[in-house]
Amino acid sequence: MKHKHVPVLIVGGGLTGLTSALFLARHNIDYLLVEKHADTAIHPKAGGITFRTMELFRQIGLEEAIRTTSKPLDNIRGRIAVESIKDIDLAELKQGEDTQKEIDKKIVKMIEKISPSKAASCYQMNLEPILLQAAEKGKGHIRFNTELVTYQQDDLGVTATIIDRDSGTEEIIRSDYIIAADGAKSAICEHIGIPTTGRGVIGGHYINIYFQADLSTFLQGSQFGFYQILNPEVFGALITVNNRDQWIYHVAYDPSKGDRPEDFTEDRCREIIKKAIGMPDLDFVILSTLPWAAVERTATRFQENRVFLVGDAAHLMPPTGGFGSNTGIQDAHNLAWKLAAVIHKKAHPRLLETYHDERHHAVQVTTKYASDLLFSAVNKGISTLNNMDHLAVTVGYKYASKAVIEQEPTTHRMDRLELNGSPGTRAPHLWVNYQGNCISTLDVIDGDFVLFTGENNNLWHTAAQNVSSLLGITINVYSIGSQGDLIEREDRWETLYDVTPQGAVLIRPDGFVAWRTKDGESNPNLILKQVMNSILW
Repeated sequence: MKHKHVPVLIVGGGLTGLTSALFLARHNIDYLLVEKHADTAIHPKAGGITFRTMELFRQIGLEEAIRTTSKPLDNIRGRIAVESIKDIDLAELKQGEDTQKEIDKKIVKMIEKISPSKAASCYQMNLEPILLQAAEKGKGHIRFNTELVTYQQDDLGVTATIIDRDSGTEEIIRSDYIIAADGAKSAICEHIGIPTTGRGVIGGHYINIYFQADLSTFLQGSQFGFYQILNPEVFGALITVNNRDQWIYHVAYDPSKGDRPEDFTEDRCREIIKKAIGMPDLDFVILSTLPWAAVERTATRFQENRVFLVGDAAHLMPPTGGFGSNTGIQDAHNLAWKLAAVIHKKAHPRLLETYHDERHHAVQVTTKYASDLLFSAVNKGISTLNNMDHLAVTVGYKYASKAVIEQEPTTHRMDRLELNGSPGTRAPHLWVNYQGNCISTLDVIDGDFVLFTGENNNLWHTAAQNVSSLLGITINVYSIGSQGDLIEREDRWETLYDVTPQGAVLIRPDGFVAWRTKDGESNPNLILKQVMNSILW
């Protein structure tokens, strides 16, 4: 057998695996990614990308490419309920669209205040090729049609056996760490034996029918993205894939009554589509089918020594709210900089324990919200929602771990979004001018620690240089103000970050506030050294 060593072995080449690769490469970490399938996804699923996830794609230079790919679905919003597509009242449809547009404008304005990015609609089958192409240009190695056979951990690393599914050739890989991105039926999670919590299947079982048809006669350019079909024979939902001629239809089935995915033959699926559209002679082509279930399940721990669970391998949540794949991508982002710091010997391996501490809590918050959204929908509008705010769930959660230093701990609210520079929260977005360009404060957070200060930052700049040299890390310092490195376009940096002109805010490589001093320090060199040692060592 061949033997090879890589710092990180990534198992799984879906959204979470590919983004893990990209985020690691951003930190100059070599990896081997293995994916048992021969190619990227071929079925439309996981179509919603939150503005927070788009911020992460912005950081690795993929925001525009994804925005271009998602353009056909830019204006697709809202939902409507009808007996069948043929029964749609176009006048009523137009009125509903106008109402939805007004709602969208309000949401867009709220997001523009807190982020440089906008949400996008880009199905996994379209997004994965973009990620793969970017990954293949960078550091690391990717092998499709390659499967993990066995692995074993020891004190110094992980020994894994992989197999090429075409040739049958086995190879031994020695790695420092494994990222398990192998999906909802994770063999790695099962092998480790990590227990899970959650209510299991809570929203039923469904068949997702992907088909091609011209429905323009009935919809006439409708901007709705979700059509609830009330016909009891085929009760389900029609969702556009490309806002033109590709669609997916979700129809429920009940295993307790003996229903099975294999019972949905092509003929049966064709009858379902005809009834949902209301046209017995509809001309269409079924492209593929996929069974799925609305599941709530979370691993009790996301780390087992040198193995880390990310994405669906770590947690499953209902699709309501569109948080699932986004949460997995954010797992990968949180983990990547910590692995890089440890592998580059810039941090103690204890830093890796904060991955579970931070992401497990964020996942629990998100899963509860997604489940509550589902229950409210199932109960025909009867609210079962808690007091969490949608934007707060998207970006307003707060990390509490040894990688966050909060001098005055405060109760964090989730009933409204609070991004005010508090340690453990995502750093606030502010438009500034930098070297003649208008950028966001988030744009200078690019893989290293960043220290934001007021205009008179000589002492902080010197302190950062000294600590960087001492610990072998990089701390980029930016003064903010009318005469700063980052020139304010609005006079609100101090208010937004809740600091005085003497204050300073330390931002982690993942964009979360690590530490803040509101009024400054008498000995910046000493305090910054203590802060960095506390976080990294």
